Amino acid sequence: MQFEYEARLNKLQSHLQKQHLDAFLVSTQDSIYYLSGASYKPIERPFFLLVRPTGKYDLIVPHLEYEHMKKVAQYGQIRSYFEYPSVEGQNWYDVLRSMLGSGARIAIEPDCSVAMRDLLPVKEAVVSDAILQLRMVKDAAEIEAIRNAAKWTDLGMKALHRGIYRGCSVVESVMPARNLQTGVMKSGEYDYLNCSFLTAAWPAPKSAQPHSVPDFHARMGKGPIVLMSYNRVNGYAAECERTVFLGEPSARELELYSLVMRARDLAFSMLRSGVRCSDIDQATQELFSGGGYAEHIIHRTGHGIGLGNHEQPWLSRGSEDVLEENMVVSIEPALYFDEIGGFRHSDTVLVTKDGYELLTRYPSDLEHLIVRRKNWIAAIKGALIRKAIHF
Repeated sequence: MQFEYEARLNKLQSHLQKQHLDAFLVSTQDSIYYLSGASYKPIERPFFLLVRPTGKYDLIVPHLEYEHMKKVAQYGQIRSYFEYPSVEGQNWYDVLRSMLGSGARIAIEPDCSVAMRDLLPVKEAVVSDAILQLRMVKDAAEIEAIRNAAKWTDLGMKALHRGIYRGCSVVESVMPARNLQTGVMKSGEYDYLNCSFLTAAWPAPKSAQPHSVPDFHARMGKGPIVLMSYNRVNGYAAECERTVFLGEPSARELELYSLVMRARDLAFSMLRSGVRCSDIDQATQELFSGGGYAEHIIHRTGHGIGLGNHEQPWLSRGSEDVLEENMVVSIEPALYFDEIGGFRHSDTVLVTKDGYELLTRYPSDLEHLIVRRKNWIAAIKGALIRKAIHF
């Protein structure tokens, strides 16, 4: 990975040189991890990488982070401040002033807080999305990391799908995430500060509200059920979602499901380097609108995936992003009906020069996703889970 960190740093330094900036103050957890591999948990104490136009980056950290940050390779110096807030003359911005001087022009990230900006002891702070732009196109190490996350994400979907049955409670659907976490631990590589695991099922009609929190007591029955496996494994993310049915879908449900799958196929057919992200979203929305379902569209066709589960590029009509080889995105056109439920598949997809490669590979055909079996074993396990947690 060391070569990748150096290459990323060099690209950012080229940006600083072109913009005639004295430094880039990197302050967000993901960007710091991207440039250095430093794992830490941001709380109230600020933590920075200070990148200059040439040379190695410096670290500015709370004193309690000082010793363990020595594990980070290829840094210049580590400067620490005692606490936050600290006494006059010993705060993080005092350390920064001693390193830069008050006449410096620096770049800061868009997510740098207003309160932090007001304390910067510099002549000018320019908001820059340069790191976000760099992060959109993945290098070989990142693609391998996302492949690994996708593997675990498929395993989560498999456990979800196999464990569902008529009468299954929502609380049972979150349990596979624990097994994913245990599996990653057993693999021998587990960065607990950069891992998160989520599996969940949205029963109908609650599946029409994809960002809602379904009642843990709710049970699975008829209608479209949306299953989600949504994970970050050692820094990098992947997602997979499937719409499943307990028994045969109705004619109306089958019609809506088929339309969403047509939109999905349309989006996939457009995926390749050089395509405008807005065109993909426009195409799927026009397909839905042509069927009279414009009011049932509540989100874009997709988004970037990498260090974050949601990041650039945005597959949205208002986006100016253009796909490039080695970007990783989700494809998830969807329709939502309050009285019926939601219809959505989502996959993690690598953009190639002439097309795409699916990184999440859980089966997406309807025949595979219809649950017809009784699944007595899962029902017994579910009863034991509900009893154990007093549901």
